[in-house]
Amino acid sequence: MFTRYLLLAALALPCFGLRAELVFQAAEAGSPIRKYSNPADIPNPRGGDTEEVRVMFAGDITPADVASAKVMVGLVKSGRQKLLGNTVWLAGNGGDYEASIKLGRMLRELGAYTMVAKSDQCMSACVFAFMGGERRAVEGRLGVHRPYFPIAQDFPDRQQRFRNLQKSLRAYIDEMDFPDSFYETVMAVPPEAMHIITAAEMKRFYLVGISPSSEDLADAAGARRLGVTMHEYLQLKAKAVASGAPSSCNSALSINVVCSAALEPSK
Repeated sequence: MFTRYLLLAALALPCFGLRAELVFQAAEAGSPIRKYSNPADIPNPRGGDTEEVRVMFAGDITPADVASAKVMVGLVKSGRQKLLGNTVWLAGNGGDYEASIKLGRMLRELGAYTMVAKSDQCMSACVFAFMGGERRAVEGRLGVHRPYFPIAQDFPDRQQRFRNLQKSLRAYIDEMDFPDSFYETVMAVPPEAMHIITAAEMKRFYLVGISPSSEDLADAAGARRLGVTMHEYLQLKAKAVASGAPSSCNSALSINVVCSAALEPSK
């Protein structure tokens, strides 16, 4: 179902330095690729219809892309668009630090899920946008290094500005509910290098699945749905895992039917 979409990412990624494009296409097979930055591409469904779309963000992120993301958020909130699988796919080599963080905050506001496909990579500033996903999955690669100022100009408070950048990154990582150890990992990598996040690190830093506070919200909602206490719900969840359900019924990009059935208390 995502073949045509993933092909776009595979073709876009090798173009290092390509400006990011937040693009979408209708869920129907063979639909044309459209851009949120192009007013002519913006849907205007009749009679209150909602267009279901696949969304992909590919390339190097710039401040101009924040405007495109605002268009997407507006369309989703107004009901004119619905994200297929509630997912935004990302692929890119980096880009502007502040723009990436703004994009990440908008994705979290939407409650969107973020995904890096098997043939793609999300590097440098792209990871900060990826972190905005309420739930996250990586089949490709994530890579990080500490942020840097893109200009070499000397100015009296340059060092203080860098320290402020450090503080803003730490605050963002905390805001998105990731551990301090992830901040330390990012800052330990010099800007001319790249650290590829291992599968074990992805789990340890909560880069895949769902963060603890978000999982708590999901667990509480599940307990309310079943009419049980949190303790009873967590016991049911443990039994579901033991019976062969996914290791965390809340960690997938969508709540699996198997999990829902496994969590139902015995009659």
